[in-house]
Amino acid sequence: MSLGVQRQSKHLRWAGFLFLIDFLLVWGSFLLGIRVRFEAFSWDKLADYGPGIGLASLVLPSILYIGGLYSPRHLAVDRISHLRWLLFGVIAVNLSVLAAGSLVFTSRVGRGVLLASMLSLIPLLLLRYWVVMQRRRQRSDSLLCLVASEADEQAALKLHEFWGDRSRIFAIVAGRNYRPQSDLNVAKILTDGSSDESLRFDVVLVRDSHFQDRELAAFLRGLRYEGSEILPLSDACEDIYHAVPLELITDAWLFRASNQSQLFYVRKLKRFSDLLLASLFLVLLSPFLALGALLVKISSPGPLIFRQERAGRLGRSITVLKLRTMHVDAAGRGERWANEEKDRIFPLGSLLRTFRVDEIPQLINVIRGEMSFVGPRPEQLSIVEELAKRIPFYRERLLIQPGITGWAQVNYPYGASVEDAARKLEYDLYYMKHMGIFLDFFILLETIKIILSGGRRSGDRDYLEFREDLGGLEEELRQTPPL
Repeated sequence: MSLGVQRQSKHLRWAGFLFLIDFLLVWGSFLLGIRVRFEAFSWDKLADYGPGIGLASLVLPSILYIGGLYSPRHLAVDRISHLRWLLFGVIAVNLSVLAAGSLVFTSRVGRGVLLASMLSLIPLLLLRYWVVMQRRRQRSDSLLCLVASEADEQAALKLHEFWGDRSRIFAIVAGRNYRPQSDLNVAKILTDGSSDESLRFDVVLVRDSHFQDRELAAFLRGLRYEGSEILPLSDACEDIYHAVPLELITDAWLFRASNQSQLFYVRKLKRFSDLLLASLFLVLLSPFLALGALLVKISSPGPLIFRQERAGRLGRSITVLKLRTMHVDAAGRGERWANEEKDRIFPLGSLLRTFRVDEIPQLINVIRGEMSFVGPRPEQLSIVEELAKRIPFYRERLLIQPGITGWAQVNYPYGASVEDAARKLEYDLYYMKHMGIFLDFFILLETIKIILSGGRRSGDRDYLEFREDLGGLEEELRQTPPL
């Protein structure tokens, strides 16, 4: 794989593929139900039932995504939990069709069609689930990890913990006369840069700096022409953890990330979707906003809306609007981390925060063009200056519009330290590289999942352990000049 080739996250491709399959399953089941009920296919009936079927075809895969059935790690979840989410999805399909029929009477689906459709949807959905589970369990790739230093080998050991039992072969190949110290299978010791005809690997893991070495680069080109995928270690972390450790980021990676972003979506469609969604949600959520305002009024004297200056795109100052959840005198106690504000929040304010009701006014920021629905969370101006001095590449997140929700917000718990800010940046940089309509849609689904679970976000323990071990190699990883 060339470093200039755009590469979409396997996780996003896989989730999008399953979303499409389940979307089509709903339509196919209702088409079959119409055919069985009326003993002939009717375009008129399809036109009548279309709104309800369309709504149901979006609801089912959305619920399965929220339930984690599209996650590459869902194999670790017990089957009872999977079946529970599948049953919940089928029930939601029926409720969606009935709801559409109650709003538009001509769209009301008859009981005969609904029954026939469910008798086809349920077995098809179970069959799809079984096929995917079998494919996930049987799939295995042969992997080769190129190591030319102790840092490379330590990173290979950490990747072996994840991939070792998922691959037919996991081996390392040594270069620059480096002698591996671990007991991992050594595929070949390079001496002249030539590739061994017996080597056939699906994926070869490398670091950007390896392309600087002529001997290693020649070897990698040979493997590439033999059909292997040359995958930078940073990209491997993206596929596994959906984040990028700061220790692996170079200027070359940042340029690849900016080159991969879907600029048409970022510059045109994203703004259009922001306006459309913000206007729609402002109307739909207005009852909750009114209820939230009432709770603020009866809980604490003072203004309903809290205004705070934060860093927008390119570091420009924007005034973020929120329902006030803290006592009025809290503003005079200085700027602090979000997690340090608990002592300043009145009781009902905590409730508003848990279910994100306090953030509804930020829809006005989105309509103004100051924020987006999805993007890095806007921080206080003084905190941005502090973090930019202490965290490398922190200002990169200011290149795009901040968001009400984002990839870091749905993957990492609230933080109250520079270390937490660095971890969130690793998710923000992943988002900036892969941002697009599908990722934004899935982030919105993840946000709904968090709200329904009462705001619980534990973070990815596997990733935190991986990057903690990798952090000890930071100095050596940064010594090699970028490509």
